[in-house]
Amino acid sequence: MLKDGLELSIHAMTRQPPVLQDVLTQNCAEQGLPDRILPWEQRRKVLRDRLKMHPLTGLTLEEIQAHFQGMPARYWERVSEGELVWGLETIHDFFRSLTAPDSIGSVPVVRWRAVPEQGFTKVMVCTWDRHGLLAKVASAFSAVRINIIQADVYTRADSLVLDVFRVRELEPSHVRDATRLSEMVFILDGALRQSPSFASYWACTRHKFLALPSATPPYLCFDNESSSQCTIVRVEAPDRLGLLADVLQALADSGLNIAQAFIDTDEDLAHDVFHFTDVAGLKILDPAHLRFIRRRLLEAIGPCHD
Repeated sequence: MLKDGLELSIHAMTRQPPVLQDVLTQNCAEQGLPDRILPWEQRRKVLRDRLKMHPLTGLTLEEIQAHFQGMPARYWERVSEGELVWGLETIHDFFRSLTAPDSIGSVPVVRWRAVPEQGFTKVMVCTWDRHGLLAKVASAFSAVRINIIQADVYTRADSLVLDVFRVRELEPSHVRDATRLSEMVFILDGALRQSPSFASYWACTRHKFLALPSATPPYLCFDNESSSQCTIVRVEAPDRLGLLADVLQALADSGLNIAQAFIDTDEDLAHDVFHFTDVAGLKILDPAHLRFIRRRLLEAIGPCHD
């Protein structure tokens, strides 16, 4: 999920010395793999050994075991030591929030950290999995005029979601005003309730009433060769407010699970890539099913001028 070279450095904040990469490099060299990443099982073992050497305060053994046993392989292929610790602490906060006297069980826990030198803010969202979750998160970001540039989506075996977003201002910089991120959390909270609040519904859907036909037709390309686990669709379309949320909602409404998303905009043209599977975790190989998904996506993107 995370692109190499853009890892968030938070070791100083998590009581962990930043030597994991050295350990991984050493293990690769010992196996004759100096230029290749360790298999995910071995990488997970290195991370587990690191936590045993440097236990985290306040987390139980059961919490840590649930995470190491329940997160998918692609998480262990990419997660850094610092992000692992941050994720464990965020999940701990989520479960602690469920025990609050006024808890309704659906409120997400959202944490963020700015990475100004890379021009983005990293946002972590933890909650229970549910239909259309990623689309609702995208709508909440859009409502406060924050752009998602990358989304890494992980669902644990116990249906706990730990999603990691890289976001930035409309211009390429990290989010400078944390108040807007707090507003995003408020909107997302309302959108995820069993009876969504009117304020959240309006904030997440008002862009639909503002969208105008585009002069440039969209381009869609499906790819079943580049990934062994997922079908990939590349979407190019004129950017507009709420485009990402509408595309994600179309994929969700088509019964698809999104595993990974890369979002980019260049001169008002969106270049988005989505990795997805069916509800059984399989690639979409049926041509008729792919044509159906294409129609749903084109409807979500909206009409264009003749």
